[in-house]
Amino acid sequence: MRPKAADRCGSPRRNHRLRTRGPQDLRYPGLVRATLRSLLDPPLATDPAHDTAKLAWILRLRWIALGAQLVAIAPALAFELLEPPLLPLFVGVIALVGAFNLVCWIRLRRGAHATQSELLGQLFVDIGGTSVLLGLSGGAWNPLVPILFVHAGLGALILDGRLSLLFFGLLISSLVVLQVFSHIPPALEDALVPSHILFPAQLLVAMAFWFLTAWLSGSLTRLHQHFASLAERKTRIDRLRAVGALAAGLSHEIATPLNTAQLRLARLGRNEALADHPDVEAAREALERCEDVLRNMAGAPLRPDGLHLEVVDVDELVEEVCSSVAHVHEDAAIAFKPQGRGPRRALLPPVAFSQGLIALIENAVEAAGDAGPIDVVVRSGPRRVEVSVVDRGAGWPEVVRNHIGEPFVTTKPDGVGLGLYYVHSLVEAIGATFRVEDRAEGGAIAHIDLPALTGKLA
Repeated sequence: MRPKAADRCGSPRRNHRLRTRGPQDLRYPGLVRATLRSLLDPPLATDPAHDTAKLAWILRLRWIALGAQLVAIAPALAFELLEPPLLPLFVGVIALVGAFNLVCWIRLRRGAHATQSELLGQLFVDIGGTSVLLGLSGGAWNPLVPILFVHAGLGALILDGRLSLLFFGLLISSLVVLQVFSHIPPALEDALVPSHILFPAQLLVAMAFWFLTAWLSGSLTRLHQHFASLAERKTRIDRLRAVGALAAGLSHEIATPLNTAQLRLARLGRNEALADHPDVEAAREALERCEDVLRNMAGAPLRPDGLHLEVVDVDELVEEVCSSVAHVHEDAAIAFKPQGRGPRRALLPPVAFSQGLIALIENAVEAAGDAGPIDVVVRSGPRRVEVSVVDRGAGWPEVVRNHIGEPFVTTKPDGVGLGLYYVHSLVEAIGATFRVEDRAEGGAIAHIDLPALTGKLA
């Protein structure tokens, strides 16, 4: 006889219980575990400079601090640091701060965003609640007073500028209040340090915490900004390299048919006696312009084998370039203005650098028109040599400023947007920096910042 289903798998009632126990029965314990994990997880996935991440950090630390206060109640009663009549008030303060923290935590989980002012208020709640708990159990003479010093570090780490200074002032005020308004339990009555000794010592420790943390926080912030700047620069360089490779391939593919078109056009002009015909001349000029554009796109001077670095006197090279351009643009007032003492030397490719500087000066001449002279300024610092081209035109167009160094970005009707791209690529290739800005009195400035050679290398 075959056994019944109930005999093989247990009683129907027990089987029903097993079937009905699924994920829904574990819903609430799982939710509790997930909540506990979220309380202890550090905000590493969020930008550490974001105020909302800082608020999450404060709320998590407050849960830990409240738990420590509850655990400390029993030892405090045993060692007579907390008197039993004050216990309800002590627990009430902890419950009040806990309820406040819970409300803030729920608000944060719903997607609220914090501000610096809110962070100041959160830390003020912390030092206020901590001061009341300390005041009930010995005040400034309570062994747990260093908790306030931790808040000094938190304020310097989380708050910016004046708000951090304001919070430090509130913290010192709480130390003063604890000196004056405190309930001294029996366990501390015979071990009180005089206030004129205790308060300066606590003030010194709080200041040390605040200054040290503020200095470390500022250093880390600047380091983070530096790394972000390097990452952005690397991304830009990678993008420019990709565009350059594409342009080089495109120019290589088009060069052969372009040369063929030039040769056939020249042959047609000779055979048909059309060499001086306006249409043929216009076509020849258009093909030559296409050839120049492709040559710039290929970036032949910027290839590693095309960059012949030499130790160059920057003043002499820039002066020669200014003189050369001035002979071409006789109507333009191009002035070479060295500032400070020379000689200023740098390691750079003279030909390629001269071509880039000529492009900047000609761009300034075209932009300025009759607006005024073009100044080419060379100045030096301890480790840098800066070459600046200054004009009195309309300034840099916004699209050029936002996409500096990218090819095919131009506001000129007949431009192709390769001049600044060439300069930017050259400057990046030799380890220098290129930036543009508007002149305060009107006009545009292009800066090339070169590493200077010093000592025996110069």
